[in-house]
Amino acid sequence: MVTWAEVTRWDSAPLQDAVGEVNAAYNKVVACSDDLRGINTADGWHGEAAGAAANEVNQVIDGLEEYAAEVASLRRSAGDVGDAISGVMNGVKEVEGLARAHRFTIGGDGGVIDNGPPPDTPEDQKEAVARERATIAAELRDRVSEVLKSATDIDDDFCLVLDRIVSGQTIDATGNDNENTSLAAAGNSGAAMGSLSIPTPPPEGATAAQNAAYWATLSKAQRTRLAMDRPELVGPRDGFSAEQRDIANRQLIGRERSRLQNERDELQKKINEFPRTGGGEIKLNDQREFDDLKAQLGALDDKIKGIDNLNDKIQQDPATPENQKYYLLGIDGHDDGKAVLAKGNPDTAEHVASYVPGTTSDLATFTDEAKRGDRMHNAAIQAGARSTSVITWLGYDAPDTLLNAGSESYAANGKQAFDSFQDGLRESHTGNPSHNIAIGHSYGTTLVGHAARDGGLAVNDMVFVASPGVGVDYAHQLNIAPDHVYSTTADKDVINVTNFPRLPGGDGMPGDPLGPNPVDPQFGGKTFESSRGTTAGGPAELPSVVAHGEYWERNSPSLRGMGSIIAGQQP
Repeated sequence: MVTWAEVTRWDSAPLQDAVGEVNAAYNKVVACSDDLRGINTADGWHGEAAGAAANEVNQVIDGLEEYAAEVASLRRSAGDVGDAISGVMNGVKEVEGLARAHRFTIGGDGGVIDNGPPPDTPEDQKEAVARERATIAAELRDRVSEVLKSATDIDDDFCLVLDRIVSGQTIDATGNDNENTSLAAAGNSGAAMGSLSIPTPPPEGATAAQNAAYWATLSKAQRTRLAMDRPELVGPRDGFSAEQRDIANRQLIGRERSRLQNERDELQKKINEFPRTGGGEIKLNDQREFDDLKAQLGALDDKIKGIDNLNDKIQQDPATPENQKYYLLGIDGHDDGKAVLAKGNPDTAEHVASYVPGTTSDLATFTDEAKRGDRMHNAAIQAGARSTSVITWLGYDAPDTLLNAGSESYAANGKQAFDSFQDGLRESHTGNPSHNIAIGHSYGTTLVGHAARDGGLAVNDMVFVASPGVGVDYAHQLNIAPDHVYSTTADKDVINVTNFPRLPGGDGMPGDPLGPNPVDPQFGGKTFESSRGTTAGGPAELPSVVAHGEYWERNSPSLRGMGSIIAGQQP
């Protein structure tokens, strides 16, 4: 078992330097292949001496094949281990930096030593500071554990390769056809034996901090290799870097498309073979079942089209600037479907906004929601935030109808996923901490509110657009300073019909399950301007559903306001 004291002294440079010398030796050996084949096929020599000579040549060939395999195995393992050690060194650096920043020390045995809070901590804050320090200590222990696990895995793998080489067990060259020998083929076999395994990620359900602790110990090459080889392990992981999650999810979107197409083909077969009368009609008693199959087929067609639209959207020139690139951070075609798409790299951006769509949002319509994300991204840049990422987060099952949107269950089922996603953005971000914003629209505000109320969100600002209620009566109940809570609702938005006014004394009307609209002055947050909104027509100018989706119209005050908030300015 590798100790913390040992791993802090690891250095990848000697192994990485050795790769060049080993490679030069390997190239010299492989160049002998043609000469060996010529020696082994001498013409006109027969008898006992010729047989003895042939046996000697075969032994030479077998020996060189084994040598080529061993050198190739050493070259591969030295390169892989040198690269892997660079990842472990990065993990050590992150642990020690986090420890120093919060007055902790890591002992030689890997123990986390708490040197106490700053001496000037106010008395009334000591309890909260103690809780925060306990959380940091737990994260440090996780990070130390992941570093040591990866280091031990590397050490064990390298020792195994070296043991094979020393004991001559890299390949068995005696079974090869020496008449057609290829030292390069022997080298390829040896190289395969010298490859380094990648430590297994934390189990499904691990926290973003635990995922990030593991991820920090991998080199970029290991991360990319894992994303390519096991995309299902990388694509959905909060705390992993956006670049590799994008690589993984671009593979998974193809898998999801194929799975849905196979499901559609089976369903179409059922429809085609469905029992009918002699005249080709569906029997009356079977009509409901048949209609249900047709509805399922239509839903599948919509999801497949949604996936195709999303796949088209993420196809970009590789030279696209990082601030304009799309990063696919999640894809799931089950049920109504889920997807998460960032414009701009959230791991490097100074301003990172997560937009949560509301009622009727699903995979079929996801790219329409992502267009709103694009517009907010552009509005933030126009407001001065040049380094920006806006994420369209449909990581939950949104209500299918306005009637369903009166239930808190959708928010209850999705709040943990959004909370974890926000934690992951903090963990995977590089450089100075980013300015993070949670933006909800319609029922999306309800989900954001429930996540903030029940666990606290790792964001600096919250924005509620056309909210039916966020699960609390007052902004201070969202575990964030009320002056960082913003909301807007158009006068003619039909959502106003769902929000009951407050009674005198500040109590909400009974029967409103989601709470008051946060634009209510008594809520305690800030508001920003929206257009009046399109009416339903007629002299009464009734509220309309159209107004509910107009907040992202170009040059609208609401879009400008959201852009300003993302940019860290007042709307």
